[in-house]
Amino acid sequence: MSKREKIILIIMALTIVYGFYALFLENPSPGKPKLAASGNKLDTFNKFITNVATLVKGGVSEEETYIIDNIPVKWTKDPLLNTRKEVAFKPEKEKLDEVKKGATAQGLGIVYSGFLNMGSQNLAIINGIEYEKGEKLPDGDHIVEEIHPNRVVVGLQGSKKKIIVKLEEMQ
Repeated sequence: MSKREKIILIIMALTIVYGFYALFLENPSPGKPKLAASGNKLDTFNKFITNVATLVKGGVSEEETYIIDNIPVKWTKDPLLNTRKEVAFKPEKEKLDEVKKGATAQGLGIVYSGFLNMGSQNLAIINGIEYEKGEKLPDGDHIVEEIHPNRVVVGLQGSKKKIIVKLEEMQ
């Protein structure tokens, strides 16, 4: 028997001995539970009940009545949700129109900040994330088409227009 098994058996034996003690020796008559309420604890409990009764005796205030009445009502507006900011979504057609009109990398929020060459593989660091040729940018519409040390060519999926993003060196 391993050391672990011995420890488990010892703990189990101690649990059984304690259970026997708690059931039969500590409270010998199982039908009548032992009530050991001392006078001090009983007096404290009575004072607590008296204080609660005095507080409730005066009645419930208007605010408390309002709260109690509106507990089951569903919220019309979630107080934890901040919806004050306006969110403007551009439909796919508008994005395509921007590229046709000559959208710029700054307008799209694309920043080319680094170039990595690992053997035959070129990687571009765009907005702090590494991309290979053919990968999609996070917006889902733009694809990295060419990677050069000083520029990256980004195209819109389904369009022949391309945007050239020049390398922005950190100083």
